[in-house]
Formats: sequence, structure tokens, C-alpha cells
Amino acid sequence: MPRRSYAPPQKSTRSTNDTASSSPQTKLAPSVAAADPMSMAGLQRIVGNRALQAAVTGSATLKGPSARKHPRVQRLWTKDEFKDNTDAGILSGRGKTLKQVEKLLDEYHGIRKNGMHLALGSTQDRAINILYEIVEDVTVWQDSHEGDTSRSKKRIPGLVKLKADALRERIDLEGIREKSREFTGETPAPVTRTENKFKTQMEGDFSSILTKLGPVLSTAAPASGDTAEVEVAVKIPVEPSGVGYIGFRVKASIERLKKKAMKVRFELAVTGGAKIPKTVEAGGELGMYIEAQGGTPEKALELVSYGVYRRFRESKIIPNEIANFIWGGSGTAVGWNRSEKWAAKVEKENFKNKTTFAAADSDEGGAFVETGALIGGKAKGGVGGVAELEGTAQFSTGQHYDEASVKGLKGKYGGELGKADKMPTVRGQTHHIGESVHHLDFGFSATGGPFSGGLKVGIDWSTEQRNKGLAHLQSLRVGLEASATLPMSELVAGGVIGSIPPMLATVIKGIRKAATGAQTDKNTTGQNVGEIVSGTENGVAAVSQLSGIPKTAYVPKFEVGATPPAFSAPVSLKLSLNGTYDFTSKKFLFEFKIEYIKGIDIELDALQVKIKKGQRLVRFLYDGGWTVD
Repeated sequence: MPRRSYAPPQKSTRSTNDTASSSPQTKLAPSVAAADPMSMAGLQRIVGNRALQAAVTGSATLKGPSARKHPRVQRLWTKDEFKDNTDAGILSGRGKTLKQVEKLLDEYHGIRKNGMHLALGSTQDRAINILYEIVEDVTVWQDSHEGDTSRSKKRIPGLVKLKADALRERIDLEGIREKSREFTGETPAPVTRTENKFKTQMEGDFSSILTKLGPVLSTAAPASGDTAEVEVAVKIPVEPSGVGYIGFRVKASIERLKKKAMKVRFELAVTGGAKIPKTVEAGGELGMYIEAQGGTPEKALELVSYGVYRRFRESKIIPNEIANFIWGGSGTAVGWNRSEKWAAKVEKENFKNKTTFAAADSDEGGAFVETGALIGGKAKGGVGGVAELEGTAQFSTGQHYDEASVKGLKGKYGGELGKADKMPTVRGQTHHIGESVHHLDFGFSATGGPFSGGLKVGIDWSTEQRNKGLAHLQSLRVGLEASATLPMSELVAGGVIGSIPPMLATVIKGIRKAATGAQTDKNTTGQNVGEIVSGTENGVAAVSQLSGIPKTAYVPKFEVGATPPAFSAPVSLKLSLNGTYDFTSKKFLFEFKIEYIKGIDIELDALQVKIKKGQRLVRFLYDGGWTVD
């Protein structure tokens, strides 16, 4: 037999990876397809097909059961496929959530079209965030339609599949991202999650708008003991002499408690009365108020939203559909489910069993919200041109929601704190879970030159729900106040004395923070900005006095009845002594504090604006034991 020569086969210039990557699933841009298989582009090019799926996921086996352990990146339905698989019939429309999912699927497939979901960078991160949002939005739909017996139940199988596919694809894509970063020598890091604005909106749009004001409040009152207050009053004459008037008053006040905790109060009232210039003024008001306290400014504002929500829900006049739409995004039963789940979440996160009598001095305990109506009156007049006397009285009544009332009253009808209530079958049967409370406050004050003082007394009681319909005295409050408005530009010694109060405010605050260990608490950005602003204000005031610059804005009103300036910036030191007795816990609270108050007063005919910022210099507190801060 003749001897046959053997020639080795020629090595193909086309790699097996090129062959594997020719499938429609992995067709990428030309620039990517031509990349060196050992480069980053080459790795991205073959990710998704079985030849290198195993390499990316850490397995060298390409056949048998091991290959099935590492399936290819799943391809989600397109928008049209999703619509076909979640069609509930001709008469069924598609709500906000389904339309949002369709929008996300369109965006995701736009990224995937050219393989950009495999390329490291912001586009890949957005693709992963889209998958997160699809899962979250489907969950929102499922929660909203829990127990739904309508046509919507026909959509459940399709939504369940989409959610599972999106979850698997997200996990695979995150794994690809991590392996790609390791390949390029970058430190693997989790994807930065962006806000799912649709989910936020569906979980309480009104609340989400309010909580965005949190950083503003942190800036206005950054440190423990700081206060801020804005009051606007408009008085419109109702007859030619200008004696009688009607108008309105808006007031917002905040107080920073310990750490990040904050108390907020808002008042809106219609006013009316009579004013005889330089002699006497008498008037009354009728309005509403809302007050809340939370562990952070954002939580306090969230409780404001919760308080308004409960009043809407418990109203015999306001239809449920309105609350459904405002807090749930839909006027239907879907809106009820969403809003109730949001309210339950607020209760669970805020109403905790950590309350003490000194609730204002805790960061978690003492959370509450109260809404109601107020009516008040006042009278003031001059005495011999040397003093001004004023008397005030205010009665307010409302619903108070806290851990004790919500837990106790929900329990009476089988509900539970932190659990959503089912939609009532009959209108007007929504349960009341707030305690009915009432407050009577009256006071007397006198002002003479730069000095003023006053006495305030308050009585608090409840009348129903938790107390089984019986009136129950809750607390008695007595307070004494004395303050001196500082004639900043009139002080002697070349402004040295005038510079002491603002400098003292900043120095003592620093000492107090060091003494109480406040420097270990992590501040928010708003708190840090507020500290800088506050310190700068005090520094400017001190420098202006040391330099001897005249400041007419600091000149106090020494003559009662004199025409006030259109603009003034009074600065004062305030001493207050407050005592409160709690009849429920049978405890006594005593507080003595000194505050540095900066203000701006604007008075232009019918318009009056007052802005105050207070800094606590020192406080002595007795609550079963003495503390100083």
C-alpha cells in the first residue's frame, strides 16, 4: 500500500467565539463585534451566549445540567407582548401602573437594541435600575389589587411572569457588570439606585411633596434647642375710618429637639376686630391648626400628611374617593389599598412604644400628630404712653394620633397598628383612631421700653375614645417669660457690649454641644448648612457692633404708641420658666432656659410679617432628675 502523506489541518482565522456570537441574541454593534476576544469589548461581545456565559458566571462546564445552572440573560417581553399577555378584555382599561411598566419596557429595549446594556457605564446602570423599577412597580400593582375579584385578576399570570423574568435578568446583568469590572481592574461596586419616582408617587404623592421640605427645616433650626417662626397677618379695613378690619393670619413654627427630632406647627385663621390707633385694639380669630413631632424633619412632615389623611378618612362629609386619589393615585378601590398601605407604613415607622413624659427630648419616642380647629381673642392697649398691656385667650380642639391612641383604638374593632384597614362596605363607617383632645390657653403680657414679661397658663384634657367617653384632665402648664430687647447700636463702650450677645450665642452653643456629646451625632447636610448660616449671622452682628456701624434696624421702640418703622430687626435675650404637671403619669416637669432671639419685623399698612430665630444658650431641666444642656 503506498504511503500517504499527512498534512495538519489549517487553523481557521474565524474563532469559535465569532461563530457562537452570530446568534440574534448576541448581535452587537460592528465596533464591538470586531473587538479582540481578550479585550473588554470582546468579553461584552460574547456575554449572553453559552460559550462564555459559563466563564462570566464562574463555571467551565458548557454541557449538561451545569449549563442549565447558568441560563442566558433573559429577554423581557416587549411592550406589545406585555400588553397581549396582560389583556383583561375589551372593557378593561390600563391604569397608571401598567402604562408605567410599558414605558420602562420600551426604554429597556431601546438600550438593549445595540447591546449597550452590556457596556460598563451609566447606560448599563440605567438598564439595571429599569429592571429594579419594573419589579417594584409590579409589586405596587399586586399590593394594590390584593383580593381583587374584578377583571384585573386576569392580568396576574402575565405580571407574575414579567416580575420573575425582570428579577432574573437583573441578577444576571449585575453579575455581568461585576465580572466586567473585575476584568478591567476596577473595584466591583453595587449599582447606585436612582429614585423610583412612580413608586414614590403611588405611595403618597402629597406626603412625598411635604417631606422634600425637610432639608429646609433642618437649615432653619440646625441644633438642639433652636427655634424658627414665621407669621404673616393681613388686616383689611372694612369701613372708611379704618377702625374695623377683617383679614387672615398664617403662622408656621418649628423646634429642633434632641438629635434630629423636630416639632412643627402650622396655623391658618380668619381674623377680625377693631383698632383705634395709639389707644386699644380688640379682635378674634377662627381657624385650624396641625402639629406634629417626628424623629427627623422628614418624619415630622410625613406625620403632617398622615394627620390630614386621617381627617379626610374619618370625615362624614368628604368622600373616600378624594383621599383615595390624593394618597393612592386612584379614586377606586385600588387607591384605597395603596393609601391604606402607606398609612400603615407611617404608623409602623413612627408610632413606637418609647414615649416618656419628656417626649420633646427624645429622637424616636413621642411621635404624634394633631389636627383641629381653634378660636381665639385678644385685647391690648397703652397705659399712660409708657407701657403696653395685652391679654390673649385661645381654645383649640382636635384629634390626636400617637402610639397609644392608634394602637388602643384600632384594637377595639379588631385592627392593628401598622396594618392596613379593609375598605368599608358602607359609606361613613370608617373608624376613628384619634383621641379627642382640647386645649385652653390664656396669657397676659406687659411691655415697657425694651423690657417685656408675661404669664401663660394652659390646660389640656380629653373627652372620648381612649377614656370611654369621660373627660380626663391630662396636664396643667404654667409659664413665666421675661425678655430684654437689646438696643444694639445704642450700647456704650464703642460697640463692645453690643457684640457680646451674638458672640456669646455662638460660643455657648459650641460649649453645649461639646458637653452633651452632640458632636458624635451625624448631622444632615441641612443641619450643617444651618449651623454655618447661624454662626455667620452672629458673627456679622458682632462685627457690626465692634466696628461702630450704626444699625437703625436694631433700634427698639421705646415709646408705646409711636409709629413703628416699616422694617426692624430686634435682637433680644429671653428667660423663660415653665412648669407642667401630667395627671396621667403623675409627673412634674420643670424647665428654665435662656434664649438668644433674632428677628425681622415688617409692618406696611395692612401687612405684618414677623420672622424669629431662636438659639438656646442654656437650659436646666427637671424630669425626675436634673439635667443641664
